[in-house]
Amino acid sequence: MSGLFAFSRHDITAALGEFLGTAYFLFMGVGGAASMSAKAPDIAALAVPFAFGWSLFVNVWIWAPVSGGILNPAITIALIVTKNLSIIRGALYIIAELGGATLGSFLIDVLLPDAANSPAYVGSTTLSSTVSAAQGLFLEVFATSVLTSAVFFLAVEKSGGFVAPFGIGMALFISAIATGPYTGASLNPARTFGPSVISGNYGDSYWIYYIGPILGALLAAAYWSLFQKLDYKKCSGNDETTTKEANRTDAKHDLESNEAN
Repeated sequence: MSGLFAFSRHDITAALGEFLGTAYFLFMGVGGAASMSAKAPDIAALAVPFAFGWSLFVNVWIWAPVSGGILNPAITIALIVTKNLSIIRGALYIIAELGGATLGSFLIDVLLPDAANSPAYVGSTTLSSTVSAAQGLFLEVFATSVLTSAVFFLAVEKSGGFVAPFGIGMALFISAIATGPYTGASLNPARTFGPSVISGNYGDSYWIYYIGPILGALLAAAYWSLFQKLDYKKCSGNDETTTKEANRTDAKHDLESNEAN
């Protein structure tokens, strides 16, 4: 295509990866969490975060070579704002992620009837009665900022190497442990959107699951941008230029020592 809204075959291919990745993430994450809640409620407090965290870990690892394995519209928006992703590809990703989440939730409804009828699935991201909408919003903001920070500092910066997907999955795991009992730990508009559409249960204060993750992702983007300006890599000695300079200094010192001897 040509013009303002032009996109290439590669954009479509990458968006397809996001569609499939998000579908699998929802199916294994939400489906696994709901199944464990229905079949093994005694261990659900740990099993539910485990299902989400490991589902994200596996699917980011699988789909990263295709699309980057973002699987989250809030993080997609943060990547667009920081110019790590083009607006056109980002828009395609968001559509694909929401569509994939709906497909994954539909498959849960069709293939896992026990899970589909469990409290963890129907209205799965509803607020606890002990939490106000404001509290729920800020929980979603802060938890999503942790998850998105993992994406920026481990994946975008490539400092996590091949274990970056594991770090991202574990960020979701610990965030789900901390916030799950209060908000359901969405941290992802697609994760809320899919089950809500299929179940028809949107719950109270559903808007926090869209606004909260987006604000949280933007907060993490602000952290990353700030530390970029502060040239943070030099603080820990991870900056490539600093490392080269240190190596040159060491080599010069060794040469002078050899000449002295």
